[in-house]
Amino acid sequence: MGRMVLLFAAIALCPTLAHAWDLDGDCVIDVMPGDVVARGKDVVVEAGKRVNDAVAVDGNVIVRRGAHVKSAVAVNGSVTIESGAKVTGSVISFGGKVTVAPDAKVEGSRLVLGDGIKVKSEDGKDVSLNFSIAGEELGQLIAGKVSEAARNCRIVDNSDGGKK
Repeated sequence: MGRMVLLFAAIALCPTLAHAWDLDGDCVIDVMPGDVVARGKDVVVEAGKRVNDAVAVDGNVIVRRGAHVKSAVAVNGSVTIESGAKVTGSVISFGGKVTVAPDAKVEGSRLVLGDGIKVKSEDGKDVSLNFSIAGEELGQLIAGKVSEAARNCRIVDNSDGGKK
């Protein structure tokens, strides 16, 4: 089940994490130009900044007023989209919450895995599921597996476009 959970999670995430697992099963997160990725601390996208993927492993993602991101993903953390901020893709939290201010804009879907499985589609429809397997809540089980796997990923900074 572990490999399947990781595959599901990688596909569900964002371009930065979607190709994280190579053919040998090693996890490598390639940080491309325009991405912001951190482990063990918060990723804050400040006002006026434009970012492709904002990803925090064991931290939170905070998108400030006037900032624009393509996708915001927190693994073992929460995502906060502040008033006046814009996300053109998905907002995803594994093991935390997603908070979107009333006048913030999220054009893609929202996915929360942790305390249940919560999805808000692009057309605004909410789906919430609670399943348990052998007494363990499925959302927490998946979030825990994704968090555990992401902690072992190697982050490779390619954000300079190969100019280093």
